[in-house]
Amino acid sequence: MASKEHSSTRQQQHPLLPSFSQVDADGDGGVELHELRKVLPPHIPDTEVRREFEKFDANGDGRLDREEYRNLVRRRAFHFANLIVLPKNARMDQVDGEYTEEYSCMPPPLFMFAISLIEIGIFAYHTHFHIKERGWVGINGPAPIESVLIYNPKRRCEAWRYLTYMLVHSGWVHICNNVLMQLFLGVLLEMVHKWWRVLIVYFAGVVAGSLATSVTDPEYYLAGASGGVYALITAHMATVILNWSEMELPWVRVLLFSSFCVLDVGIAIYYRYTGDGSNKVGYAAHFGGALAGLLLGIHVLRNLRPQKWETIVWRVSIVIWIVLAGVVIAWNIFYPSYFPPSDICKLSV
Repeated sequence: MASKEHSSTRQQQHPLLPSFSQVDADGDGGVELHELRKVLPPHIPDTEVRREFEKFDANGDGRLDREEYRNLVRRRAFHFANLIVLPKNARMDQVDGEYTEEYSCMPPPLFMFAISLIEIGIFAYHTHFHIKERGWVGINGPAPIESVLIYNPKRRCEAWRYLTYMLVHSGWVHICNNVLMQLFLGVLLEMVHKWWRVLIVYFAGVVAGSLATSVTDPEYYLAGASGGVYALITAHMATVILNWSEMELPWVRVLLFSSFCVLDVGIAIYYRYTGDGSNKVGYAAHFGGALAGLLLGIHVLRNLRPQKWETIVWRVSIVIWIVLAGVVIAWNIFYPSYFPPSDICKLSV
């Protein structure tokens, strides 16, 4: 008798999903939403129960047949275990891994594919002319410094160069590294946060990269999408900050994106100190892009469950971004003597 009571106590403390026949109280061969609701502990939110129910109602008839219920038990047992076992105040009404469930291919994540194809196309165009003129293009370039797209410190009055330098790359390693990294990082962001948010972060990182280079390396040319790539890396960091409790294995994400940072910094150092001295290309863009991705990522990307402290971070991040961007833009406009003299126009105020 004591053994039976002990077993009963254990079941109350760690309840399991009941069998199909136990849930199908009216015996009509299907589990309806209200029936599933009745057999689950009251601390499980109705929204969570409804979401799981609708996810496994494959034919959309408003009830789970035996196979659909078996799939729910088999494939979602871990998540339902969290719902059932953990108290409400421990899990904040949330299934661990909600962020993962926000991934969607509708609409398709086309922005990163489109911008990558454009960059590859322009690289192929420049490579064609380099091969025609020099007979080769090495892994380190040379960069097409005569391009109307590259950031040229002597042509800062051509304002489009602060953005379009992302389309110009210096060698095979440069283009391959940037395209592969931005596809991997950017598509994942698009699947949760949609293309227009990723576009804002990516372009902001690119512009922040050229502005940072202009004030730290005023005589350096700038080529490549590394500013945008770094913005994507730190934008992922921003999503981890804002959605920590909704993510599966957030520490793994931090380590993964940190590894990307180390890889890209290593490549940047390699280019900086092994490149042709006549082909100077600045890489402060990495740090400008990283800062933009973090600050704007916190502000622009989706926060699945806003907290009070996150609202404060959200406001502080946009203020810091506006101040920093305003300083470097003003520096470019009001301090022309700091930069190399322009060979086509004069910037004056």
